[in-house]
Amino acid sequence: MTPSKDSPPPNDTGSPGLVAPQAQPNLWTVQYVDNKGRGVIASQNIKAGTLLISEPPLLTTDVITSVENTETDLAIHLRTLPAEKQRAFLSLHNNFPGQGNPLTSIIRSNGYPLGADAGCGGVFENISRINHGCLPNAVQNWNGLLGEEGEETVYAIKDIKEGEEITTSYLSGGTSKERRAVLKQSFGFDCTCKLCDSDEADLKASDERLSRIQELHIDIGDSETVRHDPEKALGYCKELLEILEVEGIKDDRVSRAYYDAFQVTAMHSDAARAAWWAKKFCEAKVISAGKSCIDRLDMKPFTKRPQKHDCFGAFSVNWKTKLEELPKERAGEEFEKWLWRE
Repeated sequence: MTPSKDSPPPNDTGSPGLVAPQAQPNLWTVQYVDNKGRGVIASQNIKAGTLLISEPPLLTTDVITSVENTETDLAIHLRTLPAEKQRAFLSLHNNFPGQGNPLTSIIRSNGYPLGADAGCGGVFENISRINHGCLPNAVQNWNGLLGEEGEETVYAIKDIKEGEEITTSYLSGGTSKERRAVLKQSFGFDCTCKLCDSDEADLKASDERLSRIQELHIDIGDSETVRHDPEKALGYCKELLEILEVEGIKDDRVSRAYYDAFQVTAMHSDAARAAWWAKKFCEAKVISAGKSCIDRLDMKPFTKRPQKHDCFGAFSVNWKTKLEELPKERAGEEFEKWLWRE
């Protein structure tokens, strides 16, 4: 029987106190990619939600005692690592050759923050090989529950074909001009990803949508609108999700939009819709960060009891519903009208 060339669907079951999920073997290889140096290439068809890599950092920036001592501190710590780990670190790409301080430049070129609010970053043997794409097919997240002291995970957020390069985004969005400027300044390269290489008309249309996404984030974050005009705020959430779909964005901006919709409905005591949005948030997080994702674990209780969330009823009881009012039929035009209170 010929082995399947497709990866099986996600089946990780990691959670606190259990063995962390393991990436399936032979999903990818490191190869040379034109004009990029090394990159990570899918060696078989991979389904969205598949864990690609989970690994601890080679080293972290908390070994640095001061900005002035960065290179010295990195050198001292590097010498404490096993020889194969030293070689792995030194083999990572340096986007800033000839600028002195080569160890610092490797960190600058390959580092990832160890969590959204972390004060330090890390460099990884395999994850740091993954190149940037403004419209990525994978996403990386730090999970402090995994391994001895936490691990960085990379999950496929789209179906990836055999031979396709696996990419993550080094940015959190922005127009093509904004993205290129940040990538050049922070990482030292000119982006030539598929999105940035779109023809002028398509790129202009994309930039307009991406600018609108930025505006919507601000509008949804306006507490006065959420308090006094929740219908408008919920409409912003709907528009945001529609634009993300048109742009083909599948990263954590989607789960963020679900959380926004959860907050709007929960703040006005709408238990039925809040539970739905909590469920959608958890489903999105399973795809991008696995079942053991801390954000998912924190949110999961509110899929059954949204009333327990701190924000529930914070602004009014005007939309008060019971969980039992969530329709049995949860697809189609009628459900969408109900969901968005139209």
